Amino acid sequence: MKKLALIIVFLAAHTLLFAQKYQGDSWAKVKASGGALSVVYYEQAGLIQDVNGKPAGLCVDVLEDFVAFIQTKYGKKVTIQYLGKEPVFANFLAAAQNNPNVLGVTNVTVTEERKKILKFTPAFMSNPVVMVTHKDAPNLTDLSQIKKTFAGYSAEIIGGSTHMKHANKIKSDYWPELSITTGISGPEIFKKMTTDPKLFTILDFTEFVDANRKKLPLKKQAIEFGKPEELAFVMSKQSDWDAVWKEFLTDEYRKSAKYRKNIAENLGSAVLSILK
Repeated sequence: MKKLALIIVFLAAHTLLFAQKYQGDSWAKVKASGGALSVVYYEQAGLIQDVNGKPAGLCVDVLEDFVAFIQTKYGKKVTIQYLGKEPVFANFLAAAQNNPNVLGVTNVTVTEERKKILKFTPAFMSNPVVMVTHKDAPNLTDLSQIKKTFAGYSAEIIGGSTHMKHANKIKSDYWPELSITTGISGPEIFKKMTTDPKLFTILDFTEFVDANRKKLPLKKQAIEFGKPEELAFVMSKQSDWDAVWKEFLTDEYRKSAKYRKNIAENLGSAVLSILK
């Protein structure tokens, strides 16, 4: 009983910490008299990362388009206020969940489980799930042949990610003996793969884009994992910003020349043929 009480106190303190850490304006306040769009972010190369001391990337471009939309439609000036970055993904989600007027910005996969505790903007990008190996690994085009093609290999997946389900399915359907471990991040797993050519991973395509830009000795296998995941920004269930995000972040916006130009500039022109 004492242990349970301590756990409850810890969770309550964790929630209180993030409830007090960030503050921002509500959409009702901004709509009436202008104000700030308050943002907390988790760095992801090409999407949102510090460049020369300030955030840059595709997500930043989307935010700037969003405040321009509000200025045009509602005649209100909105300033983007970057409150800080959270280096731990779980803390990033907690900050967004527990602060009603703060927008969480990074590549958050939309899932039904997360919808129970968070609101999402409409998706800003679709995100294929990819299998990545060392560049010297044999080519794989059929998952049913993975045990034979990758004999002697093991898998490492980002802990807590939505991609563990794909690794587990490979293990249950084709390769019962497959060893699956977890890593703390895509870059850390890639670092291991550069020295261990018999390691593969499954993760977001956006993670691979960064590895490709850094010219790491890795390659994407021609394996598909079904429909691409949808990436969106997140906010508290108590936030009132979701309505205006639905007005702005439409299919029309995602098909616009400006948006596609932003993708090319931040993620590379080749990405346009993959990100629908």
